[in-house]
Amino acid sequence: MNTAVLHIVQKKDFFVKQKQIKKTILSIFFLSFFTVLCTHCLYDMANMQTYRRMKPDNDWYRAHFFDKEMEEIEKQLSPECAALYRNVRREVQYFPVPESTRDASLTVSYVDSWQAERNYKGKSGHEGTDIMAYKDERGIYPIISMTDGTVTNLGWLEKGGYRIGITSDSGTYYYYAHLDSYADIREGDRVKAGEFLGFMGDSGYGKEGTKGKFAVHLHVGIYTCREETEISVNPYYVLLSLDNKKLKYGFS
Repeated sequence: MNTAVLHIVQKKDFFVKQKQIKKTILSIFFLSFFTVLCTHCLYDMANMQTYRRMKPDNDWYRAHFFDKEMEEIEKQLSPECAALYRNVRREVQYFPVPESTRDASLTVSYVDSWQAERNYKGKSGHEGTDIMAYKDERGIYPIISMTDGTVTNLGWLEKGGYRIGITSDSGTYYYYAHLDSYADIREGDRVKAGEFLGFMGDSGYGKEGTKGKFAVHLHVGIYTCREETEISVNPYYVLLSLDNKKLKYGFS
């Protein structure tokens, strides 16, 4: 074989090998792509099944209640979890502490303290959100109902102090604790969203009438009942959704 022919054969072999290499690389690419795609699909399907089987006592559901992530996967939630979420979304109308038209400094603040450690008579996880008063003085800040409902609990609890519990028509329980005093309401009364319930205080952590064990604040809790078991969900994101829905009261 002369040199020219040999060169042509070698060149042809080179291009054949290059073509084979490209095919191999392309095959690897598509295999990797579909592997990732299938893995992602399987992951999504697994998550969807997790959400579909979820119950209201699930730790993730309770902690993330009403946050952006839950909003995005609402349609994937189990009927029971979706029902509670939608009931609360439909029921809550106002932030529980109005703004003052007389003194703009009378503001409040709150953070996500869900399951933060509490140590009154043993360790426990915080089952609510504390709305703290800028002015640490009881009996100044009015408290209003976030929802329509029926007063189902009113009176003293050792941990909650003077508290009021309002049950909505869906059966969701909205809990307001550490009040200083009540409005003229009784158990069994119907209340409307925005109705005055009492004044923020610092009652609790002792026998009836105990005050001053902690700073003035309102503890807000949201509960549902499943098979006679009371289940709390994190109210922080519910309160965030109401932050721009504050009534205005003339208090100072």
